[in-house]
Amino acid sequence: MKKIYLKYDENNPTAECDFGFIKEMTYMGFLYPLKKKNYKMFSIIFLTELAVAILIMFFILPPIAGIIATFFMIMLTNILFAANYNMIVIEELLKRGYVPNDYNSSNLLIKKGIYFKLQ
Repeated sequence: MKKIYLKYDENNPTAECDFGFIKEMTYMGFLYPLKKKNYKMFSIIFLTELAVAILIMFFILPPIAGIIATFFMIMLTNILFAANYNMIVIEELLKRGYVPNDYNSSNLLIKKGIYFKLQ
């Protein structure tokens, strides 16, 4: 997995962020942000999966069909969050004032379309 290095200022250590799809998150789901101690994303993913499960179980009458549909929709939700989790974390750091530490990090972010000025 590629890494991106972000710095805030000279006094704080450089933040190392993963870049790309997270394979672990496809089966861990909302537990992956909990492992990374990112409680905000844990609650967002948990509440999203809970809402999906409740809505599916409410609208699909045969219980076994509802359980199967819920399982597949939660797996789809996990895949979508696995593809976007790292970019969400990087964007939050950039909003807080972090900037890319080197040319490679800046170039990866520019190619992804979320960072436009070179430092």
